[in-house]
Amino acid sequence: MSEAQDHPTPTHCENCAAPLQGHYCHQCGQSIVNPLRHAGHALEEVFESFWHLDGRIFRTVRDLLSPGRVALNYLRGHRVRYVPPLRLFVILSVLTFFIAQFTVHFGEDDGGSYKGNGPMVIDGKKVRLGRTGERIENARSVSEVESERAQALKELEQARAAIPVSVPGGAQVGIAAGIKEVNAIADKRVAELRERTRPDAAAEAAGIVAPSQEEENAALPATIENASSLAELEALRDERLKPLQAERAGIAAGNATALARNANAIRDINRRAGCRAAQLQIDHAVDTEGALKRKAATDAQTYGDGECNEGLTFFGNAPWDAETNPVVMAGAPEFFNRWLNKQIGRGYTNFKRATQDPSLYEHAALSAVPSALFLLVPMFALLLKLTYLGSGRGYLEHLVVALYSHAYLCLSLLAMFLMFGLDAWISPHWSGFGWIAGILEAGLWLWMPIYLLLMQKRVYGNGWIVTLLRYLVVGGCYFFMLAFAVGFLMIASLVRM
Repeated sequence: MSEAQDHPTPTHCENCAAPLQGHYCHQCGQSIVNPLRHAGHALEEVFESFWHLDGRIFRTVRDLLSPGRVALNYLRGHRVRYVPPLRLFVILSVLTFFIAQFTVHFGEDDGGSYKGNGPMVIDGKKVRLGRTGERIENARSVSEVESERAQALKELEQARAAIPVSVPGGAQVGIAAGIKEVNAIADKRVAELRERTRPDAAAEAAGIVAPSQEEENAALPATIENASSLAELEALRDERLKPLQAERAGIAAGNATALARNANAIRDINRRAGCRAAQLQIDHAVDTEGALKRKAATDAQTYGDGECNEGLTFFGNAPWDAETNPVVMAGAPEFFNRWLNKQIGRGYTNFKRATQDPSLYEHAALSAVPSALFLLVPMFALLLKLTYLGSGRGYLEHLVVALYSHAYLCLSLLAMFLMFGLDAWISPHWSGFGWIAGILEAGLWLWMPIYLLLMQKRVYGNGWIVTLLRYLVVGGCYFFMLAFAVGFLMIASLVRM
């Protein structure tokens, strides 16, 4: 039996029941072909819709590369050839920041030395000192500094000797930078120790007093922050807790203020000791595990947070705590204050996580920018409306200009993000591509503001001086609003992580 006999052609529209007089309903425009009745029709409809939209996108993107052409043509009534401005902006912004999630990586190359958890690493022309730098900075005597310096320099010299002759000079540059960095940190620490352990250091430097070898080897007193072992740390903790615990026993039960002050002091000692314990355990793990690749966030989960800080404070008060020292908005209902302190706690926790894992900042920023752009497109159109009050154009016409402007910015960012990805993929195999990618990326950055100026000149048709003045006013106001919106939405993204 034929397909026509299986599915006879309908005589009335299935959508509005109007009599059919051709392939399409003259009343609602629906086709007589039902894609649900034949796989071939369904496939044909998918490709027809795709290529129709795809063709318009290519035409729109092609004309979008010429400053102001799409916006001006659209405002003159040539709309059928282009993708509508709001749809184009949504498509490009979604695509741009989707690609960015895979190609943009902040914090993986910090441009120099850093003192984080992990062993010393030589990466091309950059050196990461890892815990070596922290051990030098925390040394308690000059002799200890010199011992750490000698060990670090020995490792660097061994690495220099192991470099094959065929390897380019970048690794040699990195080792030289590492030696310089180690010596700078060690020299600074030696100067600090001499100043703190030898009262006559300045006089000795001036030649007034003869140096004392005994004082040269003097060590700073042991503290929680510079304890050299877990046993020493626990002894120091107990020593500092005893007077506070004795003081607590003598505080009257009704003296809430004194009890809270005492509890906070005990908590501060325990926090500092816990932080130092985590540092010591991470140091031991680094020493025993060798050159295994480390991640600060993983070490923090395993051994505890080794990034010591004084806690979150507001207006110089005692450290914030949701239970013992919450933020209270006068006059606000209790449920609002509870919600506020919960958000503060989440934000502070996520901020510390992001400090250990910079990729969290990256995702927060990339999730904030699209939302900021969506919020600010109407504001940009309003700025254009106010700046061009005598142009005779309505707000919606300025909104079209704003949408196509932002669509081009998204297109430029998309090209830049793709360049980042190509750079990361090709540069390890061909170093020359890094220069090419850098020049292209710089060109895109420089062309964006020029493009927007030319677009404004073409669409509104003013002279160059008037256009430039209005451009500077709109650009300055918009940049300020964009920075504020991105900052606010980044904070919100960190809280929501």
